[in-house]
Amino acid sequence: MFIISVPWDFRSLWAILTLTSKLYVLCLLAGAAYSTYTLAVVAFGLRQAVTHSSLTEENGARVRLNKMAARVQASRQLHTMLFLLFGICCANEVFATLRTSQHSSMSLSAASIDVFEPVTAFAFSVFAVLLALHSFQWVIAHRLQSMLVND
Repeated sequence: MFIISVPWDFRSLWAILTLTSKLYVLCLLAGAAYSTYTLAVVAFGLRQAVTHSSLTEENGARVRLNKMAARVQASRQLHTMLFLLFGICCANEVFATLRTSQHSSMSLSAASIDVFEPVTAFAFSVFAVLLALHSFQWVIAHRLQSMLVND
């Protein structure tokens, strides 16, 4: 397993990351918290819609389902923005690592492959969070879509 085979100390990796990456991690955590809250509200709303559905409120239920679909779409757009922003930050980290490697090649102890460990840890952590957010959003969107089609 990749996770078990690499002994990462996240505190020391946090110290090595550039300011841009640190700001991105904070932005990612805030976006993940907001997205999780929004999707949890939609999931709770779906559960309420199933238990309290009646034929007299069909129009109101359709409006609520469309509002929930809009929230899921907004969450999807947030995830896309976080992913694109990650690309920018990761490219910045790779350039910083390559610059470090180039500067260390002039010294007596040239840098080894270990200089790429912070970038790898950064990418792995971000992709793990984005995967979890995407999975949660996908499940909620599927349930919502099935309810919209069944009505």
